[in-house]
Amino acid sequence: MTFEAVPRLILASGSMARRQLLAATGLPFDVVPAAVDEAAVKREGMAEGIDAAALALRLAETKARHVSALHGAELVLAADQILALGTGMLDKPVGRNGLAEHLARLQGRSHDLVNGVILMRGGQVLWSYTDRVRMLMRSLDQETRDSYVRDAPDAVLQSVGGYRIEAEGIHLFAAIDGDSSSIQGLPLLPVLAALREEGLCWHPAPADGKPGKREDEGQ
Repeated sequence: MTFEAVPRLILASGSMARRQLLAATGLPFDVVPAAVDEAAVKREGMAEGIDAAALALRLAETKARHVSALHGAELVLAADQILALGTGMLDKPVGRNGLAEHLARLQGRSHDLVNGVILMRGGQVLWSYTDRVRMLMRSLDQETRDSYVRDAPDAVLQSVGGYRIEAEGIHLFAAIDGDSSSIQGLPLLPVLAALREEGLCWHPAPADGKPGKREDEGQ
């Protein structure tokens, strides 16, 4: 397989889940985590009373703008995810005690994972997107909660929900309404469509081994 990388893509995220999702598509990209104070952005947004989708977009745009200022000629992709529970929002669990508190609040209830995604170049937003996934966590007895808090890998503490749906976290749920890539924080189908619009397309190698045409070239 071959790929024409025009232009270069930067993922402005330190999330391993997002990195793995994008890498699995075969697109080449660099990773430049954005050094921004997410907690401060969240506090400001919540003080203004904005909803989860607007807050997720604001966080994503803040990350994208920070990285774009350093790499102005490149495409910068940034995303963030908010967990909305009723009229409130949850942050990532802090330690195992925080994980236990998350499970106690989420079990037996539905919550939403809300994604905000921004594609930027030269400080200009080229594309923005939000989506929402409804998650119903099943009712958990105390033994199940205790064993999960004790045995789940540390990686779950980097998830806003305290679970990895692609791994052991699937056992916590009774129903899910949404795309798996959105649950992991990067809705791939709309992201890939936006990247194609900017000329970033994946191509299989032709039989003769010569580079294939780009989608926007003539026949």
